[in-house]
Amino acid sequence: MGDVGDELVFTIEGAVATAAQRVSLASSGLLERAHLQEWVLAHPEILGVEAKIITFEFDHWVAKGTIAPADRLDVLAVDRTVRLIVAELKRDKAPDATAMQAINYAAMASRFSLDTLAEAHARHLGGGTSVEAARDAIQQWASDISDETLAPPRIVLLASEFGPTLTNTALFLFEIGLDICLRRYQLFETQRGERVLWVSQMLPVPDAEEFMVKPRSSTSTKIDVMTRRERRASIPARLVASRAIPEGALLRIVVPPGVQEDREAIQEWLSGQEGRAEVHWRLDSQYPVTWLRDNKVYNLTSLIRQIITSATGRPPRTQVWGPNWYRDDRGRTLPQIADSLQ
Repeated sequence: MGDVGDELVFTIEGAVATAAQRVSLASSGLLERAHLQEWVLAHPEILGVEAKIITFEFDHWVAKGTIAPADRLDVLAVDRTVRLIVAELKRDKAPDATAMQAINYAAMASRFSLDTLAEAHARHLGGGTSVEAARDAIQQWASDISDETLAPPRIVLLASEFGPTLTNTALFLFEIGLDICLRRYQLFETQRGERVLWVSQMLPVPDAEEFMVKPRSSTSTKIDVMTRRERRASIPARLVASRAIPEGALLRIVVPPGVQEDREAIQEWLSGQEGRAEVHWRLDSQYPVTWLRDNKVYNLTSLIRQIITSATGRPPRTQVWGPNWYRDDRGRTLPQIADSLQ
């Protein structure tokens, strides 16, 4: 079973518990891309959060003035809080250089816009999927996603073993505010020859992330970490969970200042027919509004994109942040209401 302190896995038959033996991917003839990567693509929760896969083996980097880097990012995903996830997968033990490799990928991925994410996701989906359809799929998953709300990437390193040098480096990076996570998998073989995959988190320690950051980080780092978390939080989810807006409340759709679209055409279209500029609030974080024009439910951004397209005759020219278009009876936008919550 390995050293004391390793995870223990037993098969149970009545009162008899039989220890499963820990085995490596290499000794089992399993590969990083053909097997480990496929497990993650099929079950993104292996990365530690509820996530949507955007693409894998991504190599469409653009390096201005130089040859584009040939490095391939193993997995790129996004979670419900609009946080990108850059994941590096290693068969068995992770080399010490893995952290620097992942930081490099995260630095490049931090330049992604919603458009470039949609392009990457369209290539991933294949089958002639359009960029617009891929963008809609991403927005259905994370309704608040836009160029304004994309958070800096989280780095997830997944391996069966991390050496002390890599672990110490990751701990240092975490303590100074970098969002990095070490996830450990172990493969076991039962007495009957069945293989069992066990995944756990090494860093940050589950349920102790705040404890690890607060006593060690500088004040500015702690403030930055908290600000990023607040920014990432889903506005509809926060409003629904807090019931800050009651079920059925009437909200008006108002074109925000500074929107780089045809404001006059949109305002004229909204006022051209009863119900176009009004929605009822629903206690559903994915589809939180019912449009009075057709009594159908929508997520915040998809409805605004549809309105812009109907009003101007073309899809939005810029990335739309839906929550900013809705106002309550006091004139507050949804972000303003969410920001007022404790």
